[in-house]
Amino acid sequence: MKALSVLVAEDDPTLRDLYGDYLKRLRGFRLQDQVSSGPALFEALKEKAIHLVLLDLFLPGFDALDGLRRARVSHPRIDFIVLSVGTSPDAVRGSLCLGAFDYLIKPFAFSRFKTALEAYRTYHLGLTERREPWRQEELDRLTGTLATPPLAPDLAPPKGLQAKLVGDVTALLQAWDKSLSATEVGELLGISRSTARRYLEYLVEIDQASVDYAFREVGRPVKLYHLGGRDGAC
Repeated sequence: MKALSVLVAEDDPTLRDLYGDYLKRLRGFRLQDQVSSGPALFEALKEKAIHLVLLDLFLPGFDALDGLRRARVSHPRIDFIVLSVGTSPDAVRGSLCLGAFDYLIKPFAFSRFKTALEAYRTYHLGLTERREPWRQEELDRLTGTLATPPLAPDLAPPKGLQAKLVGDVTALLQAWDKSLSATEVGELLGISRSTARRYLEYLVEIDQASVDYAFREVGRPVKLYHLGGRDGAC
């Protein structure tokens, strides 16, 4: 499972430790470094391979929005999720306008942190791992421009399945250009292989997804899922 490297930029040592603990609870992420000032952050960005910065916008010596603008220009392939107070509407708006992936207002719960990080992982891998030309609806799905359409009442998931997770699995299949196994879907969404397979099989059952088989020299064939029912529609 590809681990995305994360840098935590926070001057409060208690929060730095907390965010590090949060990251350890999520699959698919690795804490690369922690810094407590703007100069240290810029130095780390130059020296280390970083995918994502968890940034306190008001980090000492960072200059808030000016610092974020400088970081985005100097390191356009590094992404930022801001973890700061929400007392300044201009700071929130400015961060998002400068390309911050998300803005979490302190204090926030682990569940909100988890949602932001998992959404970023899906977004990042969907963009960087793709090798085939995009279709507009696929790109819209990945970027959130096109919301996952609600299930029709007669297709509401049965008891034990969550409609939101059905939508998450559907959106993931939509964003990728190749068929995925239950193991891959589980790793990308941070759920178990067995849970991923239940949802994938449900999509097959309601004719929203199809399954192919990858045969191996040893062992049973691997089931690979892709969006589109038996009529071939994608």
